[in-house]
Amino acid sequence: MIIFSSLDLQQRTGDIQRAATTEPVLITSHGKPRSIVLSAEEFRRLKEKAGEDVPAEVLQTSSRTLRAPNDPLGYNMSDYETAVDRMIEDVRSGRTAAAVEAELGNVRRLFAKVAR
Repeated sequence: MIIFSSLDLQQRTGDIQRAATTEPVLITSHGKPRSIVLSAEEFRRLKEKAGEDVPAEVLQTSSRTLRAPNDPLGYNMSDYETAVDRMIEDVRSGRTAAAVEAELGNVRRLFAKVAR
């Protein structure tokens, strides 16, 4: 079992999630056991072994997007592959050059604020 502190939970969530895919992770608070993080597969296995109902969300076999992310350039991100194909076409044709430059400006301003 891998052990992380509650501070690690705040700062290293991704590491903890990755670790939980291979074995249970113990979260401690002030050196005392506080929580266990399990993979969804292990949680399902334990629920089934105990004869308990498994929540429907855990039974889903593939991830799903609850809502498509908003794209600042207006692409429909609900169909990612089609959106990428359209982006490539637009870049090659130059159709969205002004919009791309405007969005790059927004990103540069955002990172300039973060760098301060």
